[in-house]
Amino acid sequence: MVLALQGASGNQSINQLYPIAAAVFVLILVAGVLMISSCMNSNIAQRTQFFGMLRCIGASKKQIMRYVRLEALNWCKISIPIGCGLAIAGTWLLTLLLQNVVGGEWADYRFVFSITGILCGVLVGVVTVLFAAHSPAKHAAAVSPAAAVSGNTGSQKKISHATNTRLLKVETALGVSHAVSVKKNLVLMALSFAFTVTLFLTFYAGLDFVTKLLPSERDYNPDIAIVSADNENSIDKNITKEMAKLNGVEKISGCSFAYNTPAMINGKAGVVDLVSYDDVLFDWCKDSVVSGEMTKISGDTNYVLTVFAKDSRLNTGDKITIGDTELEIACVNSEGVGAGKNPLIICTEETFERITGIKKYSLLNATLTDNAPENVIDKLKKIAGENELADRRNETNEAHASFWVFRITAYGFLGIIALISVFNIVNSISMSVSARIKQYGSMRAVGMSIRQMTRMITAEAVTYAFCGLVIGYIAGLFLNRLVTVKLIVTHFGGVWKIPFEPMIIVFVIFILSVAAAVHAPAKRIKNMAITETINEL
Repeated sequence: MVLALQGASGNQSINQLYPIAAAVFVLILVAGVLMISSCMNSNIAQRTQFFGMLRCIGASKKQIMRYVRLEALNWCKISIPIGCGLAIAGTWLLTLLLQNVVGGEWADYRFVFSITGILCGVLVGVVTVLFAAHSPAKHAAAVSPAAAVSGNTGSQKKISHATNTRLLKVETALGVSHAVSVKKNLVLMALSFAFTVTLFLTFYAGLDFVTKLLPSERDYNPDIAIVSADNENSIDKNITKEMAKLNGVEKISGCSFAYNTPAMINGKAGVVDLVSYDDVLFDWCKDSVVSGEMTKISGDTNYVLTVFAKDSRLNTGDKITIGDTELEIACVNSEGVGAGKNPLIICTEETFERITGIKKYSLLNATLTDNAPENVIDKLKKIAGENELADRRNETNEAHASFWVFRITAYGFLGIIALISVFNIVNSISMSVSARIKQYGSMRAVGMSIRQMTRMITAEAVTYAFCGLVIGYIAGLFLNRLVTVKLIVTHFGGVWKIPFEPMIIVFVIFILSVAAAVHAPAKRIKNMAITETINEL
């Protein structure tokens, strides 16, 4: 793990994470560039006359472009120190959280003031702003001196036909028309929204991967394990009744193992690991089925299940012959107890006893309640006798703490992405309204009500959000599938499924963002007199 964090791991699974991490980093930078560029374009559109006046008094196009870039860098004087301060404070709070709440292996984690990290953050901020300022600077430099004299902002195009109002009300049709009239601004805003959706769906796929990696997050993970002293099937099944009577014992499960069992796999000679599950483990298995049906596996049957492995690649319907018994794989699971190098064949206790003649367990697992008394361990040791008892609670807690670290990080990124989306939509709509404030004043002068004005702004905001959602869903589902297949399906089996939950979350975030984006501009127009709106520059 130390090598993995340093980017120097030779593990194949870890190496697959590096290009994904690099791609996500690039996506975050692109999202920032698009968001800042979209805001600056709206700002430029609002001050077109100002740039036209600068051209009138002799400013060249290069000077205008330099002016816009310097203005963008001037924002960095405030935003970068604030960003660094928030990052340091966030890291410090996260350190306290790891020490006092998560605990475990993170209890001794200490906050380190990283000059390199801060400098990298400053560099990323400056580079992002410079990239974002390029397009608005070119747009400002393209403003003609005549714009300052004529009052034409340069954003209006020659209208060849009226807005289509056959399907939509006039105010809704005008809002949609405003959004699509300036193609470049529509593309920038839609892409900036789309990147936030893409990042959200991509990060969401990482939680399932970490859940698969950490055994503590699996339902079957035991607190206590009793292993036969001779590593054979020598544990009497009757002791499970004694264990179940103890105060503090919640669940008990048992397994029998027949490793390296000769078998015919689809007509070819091979070796399998035959394992028996009891009812508790079969009940747990239901959540990890990736193909086939588990309902066929019950009682003394010739139907079995297998655990997905990259090397064996057994599928439903395959035939396994052990001795004179032919078994058929009814389903494939993504995980299971006893998975090793050989193909894992899991059957019921009745089937295992019929094939092998073994009537005892090799492994017993016990899950304790949260308020289990401490002396329950001593009682379990007495019941275990000469067999080995392993208390895995500390190990489980440490792994659980590691999962919470990743969960906090992942949800933190998702929260930041959501905030980027909210601020982007709110700021973009506000700037778009400011750029058209004179038009809205004229509309109010000819009789458009505040309610109609609000609907028009809402239609414009919804158009931006809808375009961003469509593009974001397409790109996000592609990356979500890519991450899921490379990190989960390849190593644990299964199939990719459309992640409806994060898609719904993103949709709700966008709806709330649009509502917030429309509220402030509509309130501003409502509180302004018509003459003030028309005369505002």
